[in-house]
Amino acid sequence: MNKRTHYVALSKVTAGAVLADDLLDKVGHVLLPAGVTLTENMLHSIAHHEIHQLSIVAAPVSEQQETEEREIRLARLERLFRHAPDSAPASLLKAYVFHYRHGDYQ
Repeated sequence: MNKRTHYVALSKVTAGAVLADDLLDKVGHVLLPAGVTLTENMLHSIAHHEIHQLSIVAAPVSEQQETEEREIRLARLERLFRHAPDSAPASLLKAYVFHYRHGDYQ
């Protein structure tokens, strides 16, 4: 399983949440490194840096939940491209979106 993250408004982040990415200030200095567990004091300090949302590590999900979510994403993708012709440009775009949504876009 890969690391799952989501963006959360700073006002909704609670102590104990784990940062998924380095937290940078306006000029690119690292305020907090990825993987740090946030405390109340940290959250209060972050607010003074005009940061409004954080990338937080999501709670782990089971293999079954991950499979169900993958199936939902595939169904959405098929729905998005349901009227697209089977031409090379549409097929290529669909393939790119498919790979992006599955995290193998490197």
